[in-house]
Amino acid sequence: MQNPAILDQTAELRAQLEHHPMYERLTTASALATFMEYHVWAVWDFMSLLKSLQRHLTCVETPWIPTGDPETRFLINEIVVGEESDVDRHGVRMSHFEMYRSAMKGLGASTTAIDTFIDALRNGQSWKDALPTAGAPSACVAFVQGTMSIIERGKPHEIASVFTYGREDVIPTMFLGMLDHVAKGGERVDVEDLRYYLQRHIDVDGDHHGPLAIRMVELLCGDDPVRLEEARVAAEKALQWRLDLWSAVQGACS
Repeated sequence: MQNPAILDQTAELRAQLEHHPMYERLTTASALATFMEYHVWAVWDFMSLLKSLQRHLTCVETPWIPTGDPETRFLINEIVVGEESDVDRHGVRMSHFEMYRSAMKGLGASTTAIDTFIDALRNGQSWKDALPTAGAPSACVAFVQGTMSIIERGKPHEIASVFTYGREDVIPTMFLGMLDHVAKGGERVDVEDLRYYLQRHIDVDGDHHGPLAIRMVELLCGDDPVRLEEARVAAEKALQWRLDLWSAVQGACS
C-alpha cells in the first residue's frame, strides 16, 4: 500500500515531471545524445542510492550477522539483483548503468565525462574530488551532489524515500513520456538499446521494483511522524532536483 501523505504532498512535483516539455525535444539523434550525457549521472547515482540502502539494511561485512528487518533485507536484495545484474536485449548480463552506457555508445553520445569519473573512483579518488574535474555539465554536478548529500546524512528512511519517490515510483511514467518522443523526428538512428533500457525500467519498476520500494519506505518509517516528515522532505528534494536536471537538458537541446 502506498503512503498517501507522501504521494499527495508530492503530487504537483510529480505532475510537473510527467509533463515536462523536455520530452518533446527528444526527436533528433543530437538531442537524444545530449539527454543521455546528462541523464547518465542520474543512472550512476541511482546505483549509489541502492548500494547505500543495501549497506544500511543488510549485512555486507564479515563475519556476517543477521542485520535489520528480514522483510526489508529481502526487498533491497531483490532490487539489487535486478539493477546490478540484469540482461540487455542480447541476453548479456550487466548492470543497468552498464546497459545505459552501451546505449550511449550506440547513439554516439559521449561517455568521456562519466568514464573519467568512474576511472577516478576506481583509482581511489573521492566522489567529491572526482566530480568537479570529470567534465560533467554543472546541472549534473548539482544533481549528484544533492543525491550524495542524502546518502551521507545516513538516515535509511530518507535514502529510501529518495530512492522510491524520486526514482522508482516516478520512472515508469517519466520514461513512458520519453518513449512517446524518441526518434519521432524520423531520423534513421539506432535507438533500440535505449528503447530497451527505457522499456525495461517501465516493466520492472512499474510492476515490481516500485511496489517493493514503497513497501520498504513504509517499513522504515512506520508511524513515526518525524521519520515520515523527513521522508516527505527528502522526496520533494529529489523530485525538484530531477526537474532542474530536465530543465537543463531542455536548454541544452534548444
